[in-house]
Amino acid sequence: MELDNRMKQLLRELGRAINESVSESDRIADTIARIRTNGYDIFLMLDAVVALSKHNAAAPGAGLTRQDRHFLKSLKIRLDEEALEPEAEVEARPTITPQDVKFLRSLRISSDDLL
Repeated sequence: MELDNRMKQLLRELGRAINESVSESDRIADTIARIRTNGYDIFLMLDAVVALSKHNAAAPGAGLTRQDRHFLKSLKIRLDEEALEPEAEVEARPTITPQDVKFLRSLRISSDDLL
């Protein structure tokens, strides 16, 4: 996906905002100080992954599967039920994309256990 200059600027702003949030956090500064007090040098490196996808004018939540809705509910995220499409029939097996497999491996979870 090719990003226009405005979107690139917004992503730079997001990066600065994340950096400022971390560097201004009293809790993080306190924890780092306690680690140093215990005789350790510490180097904090954070890797943020930002995924973008162009959305269409469809209603929020359109196209969500039953599993998607269950996952969002487990995170206590609610969607406007009137805007959602009717739930699809229960799927026999979950659909796992290559990105899902990569994410699960990063958590040291075998996707074979899920199928």
